[in-house]
Amino acid sequence: MEADWIGSSPCIVKDLKMVCIGLEYGLWKKRGGIAGIDVMTGEKVWEFRLEELTHGSPAYSEKFCVVSCGSNDGVFYTLNAKTGKLIWSFQTEGPIKYAPCFSDKYGVVVVLGYGEIVYVLETKTGNIVSKYKMGFGGYSTPLIFKDMVICTSFDKCVHCFNILTGALIWKCDTGARIFSTPVCIDDNLYVGSNNGCLYQIHPRTGEVTGIFQTRERIVNKIAYDPVAKIFLVPTFANEIFALRLKEFSTSKTS
Repeated sequence: MEADWIGSSPCIVKDLKMVCIGLEYGLWKKRGGIAGIDVMTGEKVWEFRLEELTHGSPAYSEKFCVVSCGSNDGVFYTLNAKTGKLIWSFQTEGPIKYAPCFSDKYGVVVVLGYGEIVYVLETKTGNIVSKYKMGFGGYSTPLIFKDMVICTSFDKCVHCFNILTGALIWKCDTGARIFSTPVCIDDNLYVGSNNGCLYQIHPRTGEVTGIFQTRERIVNKIAYDPVAKIFLVPTFANEIFALRLKEFSTSKTS
């Protein structure tokens, strides 16, 4: 690739044998872009150029054959995954720094950026299906769990709302700003916070059912090994905690 920097995490498009990624350039009014790259040859298949830097990571819907990505200009772009041609775009209130989340079941894509509003948009058209006002923006990927959208915010809370109506279902205050992406494992929700706590939350009620305290902020999504039943928790201090559920549920570390 001829870009000056890579601006995002990669998105694997398995059925098209491509990787899609956000690009950055040191050029005036042509500072960003999204590219599709052939995984076998490393050759660029297509590129869509943007005026501002592309920090938001792309996401892919196999059902609709589209790649969607946000940019620092606050615009959310949806492209044909085969050709890179723009299908539709949607203007939000602030920069979009993370990947969106698709639900092929509901035919929607959820967009979270620095603006106050989380948008649920129709994948085919970009029309608004629902929206939820958090009051602050976010720096993570929303999670779709059944008929709910769960997302984290700079207001220190985890928010949960109905995907089709935008109605609030619950809100959980962690006491510190949240940058990590929520994840559901075995019907429990897990979210790391800037106070160093990893929270286990009931996804239907928002009740905190367990806490594990680390020494530093948890700003990234945790991982889980379902075979070994071990949680892998990265912190801002470049530590990785390997936890079993019983440790998570019953103890804290200093």
